[in-house]
Amino acid sequence: MTPLQTAPEISKVLHPSWIELRTDRLLGNLEALCHRSAPMTSVLAVIKANAYGHGVEEVAGILDGQVSFFGVASLREALALKERHPLTRVFLFGHLFSHEIPAAIGANITLSVSSYEKAKEISDCAEGLGRKASIHIKIDTGMGRMGIRSGMAASEIMKMRTLKGLLMEGIYTHLPTAEKADTFRETQVRDFSLLIEDLERKGIVFRFRHAQNSAASMTLKTALLNMLRPGLSLYGIYPDPGLKDAVHVEPVLSWKTRIILVKTVRTGDSVGYGREFIAKSDTNIAILPVGYSHGYPWAAWKKASVLFKGKRYPLAGKVSMDYLTVDLGSNTAREGDTVTLIGEDGNESITAEDIAGWAGTIPYEIVTRLNPYIPRIVTENK
Repeated sequence: MTPLQTAPEISKVLHPSWIELRTDRLLGNLEALCHRSAPMTSVLAVIKANAYGHGVEEVAGILDGQVSFFGVASLREALALKERHPLTRVFLFGHLFSHEIPAAIGANITLSVSSYEKAKEISDCAEGLGRKASIHIKIDTGMGRMGIRSGMAASEIMKMRTLKGLLMEGIYTHLPTAEKADTFRETQVRDFSLLIEDLERKGIVFRFRHAQNSAASMTLKTALLNMLRPGLSLYGIYPDPGLKDAVHVEPVLSWKTRIILVKTVRTGDSVGYGREFIAKSDTNIAILPVGYSHGYPWAAWKKASVLFKGKRYPLAGKVSMDYLTVDLGSNTAREGDTVTLIGEDGNESITAEDIAGWAGTIPYEIVTRLNPYIPRIVTENK
């Protein structure tokens, strides 16, 4: 690499499609969310699902030592992180089957517990290994999935206190309508608060208390909670359009590709499956080596566009498994030219939220479905 060549320039030579990650934006988003919730001092950065499609190795490398915990959903994710990023503790949201518990305890992974029975199983295993297992107890205040129902949580936690193999380090809940400061969310926060206060009167004090997912990180502030739990917002994507004025975050990810072929299509000729695109006049078509197998949503094809040399161009026909076709009109391009699928080009930009809108889905799905084999290139700034 010559001194003038940057990582993205090298990627254009080596890869037909690649993802760029802005280190400055990731750290800037973390700072913005922490500032909004000050004086909190702890952060559980959610990097499950390959860091929401951004690349778990790359994101963990940037955040290692910057946050208190990495949050993941599976034991496999947790074990890989513990091996490669020892500076930051790992919290496992997911349920563990019995055969998985010894490996989790052996790796010092902090575990989520949703019942006394599972807590006892973890405790017994930890005692057999001559260790203590750190747990965070999940409280179901209205999400209706994992967790102990708030009305019976105090008695269950009192029983857990007698288990010798546990270190009851944290307590948390999840807000299903976190973006809405409505009565339902208020009731959840109140029930969670009353439970914690009740437990403290009984001598049970938790080091970590958390409920603020991405949306709540932007809208909820209470002295009761002392750890943020951002996911999507950490990557500069808003979980709800109504939150854009709450905290300013910027997209970390750009997705780019190279043109592999340019051809002229004559009036009346068709392009792609189903012959959905029929040329109304002679036009130039750029073919891109990206399709739904790479994570570009098939359902977006009617409304989708890409960026090329600072201008926006529509797709020409359906998304196929390995290719996109783009209608350039009378404009010309060459093999190897760069096209932006997500990101900025001149004064134009396309976001994950834009593609989600075109596909009729949510931005979470757009980024988490990005193929893990697409190279992730870490950059300091643009």
